[in-house]
Amino acid sequence: MGIPEYVLSEEEQKVLDHILDLALEVARAESGSLILRDKKGELYLAAGRGIRREYLGERVGNEEGSVSALVFERREPIVIDAGSLYPDRRQTRKHASASLPIFDSARNVIGVLNLNTLLPSFPRKELPRLSALAEGIGLLLVENLLRRQHERRILALSEIISLFARRVPCASSENEAFAKLADSVRVLTGASQVAIFRFSPRRSWRVFTLGWPKELTWRALSPLQERVAFLFEERTPRFLEFQGRSLLALPFAVEKARHYVLFAFCDNTLDVLDFLLLSVVSALAESCLENLRLLEETKKLTREAERNRLARELHDGLAQILASEQIYLHFLSREVGEDWQPARGLLEKIQNLNTIAIEESRFILSELRGKPVSSLELQRKVEEVIGSFLPPGIVVEKELTLPSGPLAFRVYRTVVAVLQEALSNVAKHAQAKRVRVVLETLSGAKLRLLVEDDGVGFTPKDVGEGHFGLMNLRLRLRTIRGRLRISSSPGKGTKVEALIPLKEVERG
Repeated sequence: MGIPEYVLSEEEQKVLDHILDLALEVARAESGSLILRDKKGELYLAAGRGIRREYLGERVGNEEGSVSALVFERREPIVIDAGSLYPDRRQTRKHASASLPIFDSARNVIGVLNLNTLLPSFPRKELPRLSALAEGIGLLLVENLLRRQHERRILALSEIISLFARRVPCASSENEAFAKLADSVRVLTGASQVAIFRFSPRRSWRVFTLGWPKELTWRALSPLQERVAFLFEERTPRFLEFQGRSLLALPFAVEKARHYVLFAFCDNTLDVLDFLLLSVVSALAESCLENLRLLEETKKLTREAERNRLARELHDGLAQILASEQIYLHFLSREVGEDWQPARGLLEKIQNLNTIAIEESRFILSELRGKPVSSLELQRKVEEVIGSFLPPGIVVEKELTLPSGPLAFRVYRTVVAVLQEALSNVAKHAQAKRVRVVLETLSGAKLRLLVEDDGVGFTPKDVGEGHFGLMNLRLRLRTIRGRLRISSSPGKGTKVEALIPLKEVERG
């Protein structure tokens, strides 16, 4: 069975039963039934008196020539006396019956009132009174439909208010906002297939779907391109014809730069009030998305301000202390004579550690401030790390092809960290004779760092979980959406490869 158009409340059902009782009394009938048509065009038994309750809701004859179908077609009563042939001429009627059309306010047939008697002939003089009762049923059904439409709109409006009308964004992301928008449209229109596209005259793409057919990409919808573009000038929802179906198009924009269009296949008839509510939905969705954008910018500015504050604290505090300490260590080294060799060795180690601490604080300061680094600086640092972390006697092959222009400091920091860890492991464990270092720019705005040695190798799964240096590298790369690949086996050397996006990912 299809979807019923009318779902009567308890009070409406009582009124309908009362009208049916009156019709039975007027016609001196034994039974009566109300036949309606669902959204799929199928006829079903909606109500009855003197019939078995389990038959209610069942599909009835909808084929051409059936009495109910003929009433829908002819728009006039059909009376059959006992002994007469049915309209389809297949069998003789044993008892008299009458079938009367039920009209709505626009004089469309929306149902059929069937009355069955045990009389040999139907009392035709009662047809005017029965038609009046059928008209009452029509009014009842129309009022039922209007009531359900009002209830649907009230529900939709309450959903819309709860979803969008807040001082702060009700969604934590654009995708969640799209989901709430689609749900509002679904509640309001009854649509089950909804999709939202990011619209552009050059290229459009889907950003959200709800029950939407996968094959209906923008390419499939491209014949609607010009009409959708025109909608953004009107800024009003419209029905478009697509493949023989009614496609609701709801345009909305954010900042007048990011344009979106919501498509929904809708079988229900919408009126002026529905379109007005859809316009409200569109405006509230725009406001919600704009608030999300402003909130994200506020968070970004807050993070930036906090990083700058930490940078100032570090520069005015720890960095100054380390710099002063280095000066005093320098004066102290001049006071320590050659006879104090053990103390002098310890002092040199302290000076080296202090130098490393100063350099590390500078790294942190640069990262906090987001200061870009030139490709030349990165190249110099790479060569410095290679010279510092590899012991003498290892042959190094370098292939450095860097992008032009400045690099985000976080990219620079990641390259240095991966290179230091990889070369440190070579020095400690590999027993290698040759090392190859490749740093190159790939298509898709990525850097590829490869450190390859001919050492003893290892089994990665045996050390992957317990090697904190490698774990830290994986976490560092994950924060910027990079990748780390390590391939090795005993006796066959080791390859450490990192893919690093050149565009810095905003930190949360």
